[in-house]
Amino acid sequence: MPPKKSNLNNASSKGSRRKRVERAQQLPEQIETRNAAQRIRTAESRAQESQEQRDERLQQNITRTRAARERNIATVRVLDRQRQRISRSLTRASFVRLAFEYAPDINYSAHSKIAIGGMDKVCQYCQALKFRNEAAGMCCASGKVVLSPLPAPPEPLLSLLTGNSDDSKLFLRRLKYNSTISAYLSFTSLTMTASLT
Repeated sequence: MPPKKSNLNNASSKGSRRKRVERAQQLPEQIETRNAAQRIRTAESRAQESQEQRDERLQQNITRTRAARERNIATVRVLDRQRQRISRSLTRASFVRLAFEYAPDINYSAHSKIAIGGMDKVCQYCQALKFRNEAAGMCCASGKVVLSPLPAPPEPLLSLLTGNSDDSKLFLRRLKYNSTISAYLSFTSLTMTASLT
């Protein structure tokens, strides 16, 4: 069985606790009177101390202040490191498998932690444009998947997409080309191909 803690400083902690409670319940006039009396006592004790005592008191104050500042700085550093570690782990966790959970309404290129660059690398198998750090052969399974070229869209859509007429220019100007419309147009072309055959 572990030894019991000593009860030596319990009386002093009760006394200081009682004193704190009494001070918290004092009126502003009582606080001002207490502070004025303390100022007078401090001035009298400082008037009676010698130069050596004064130097020693000031040196003790400097030492206490430095120690408190170092403790505060160390605490702030620890808290700052902790905050940075948590922030980094949250950022890493939010990017895990992000490419497989693509959301078209998020502008990933504007994020400061994402630097994917432009699609300026050409696949050696299918000549598709890829990002610089994208795995080789990811687009076509290293040449194992070969897609036939898409047929030209039907006439009303083709004339609207060329940009030659005024109607076509208006159509292209108003068209908000995002992944939803791109997916819709791809699905439409597949449906029309199936219906034409």
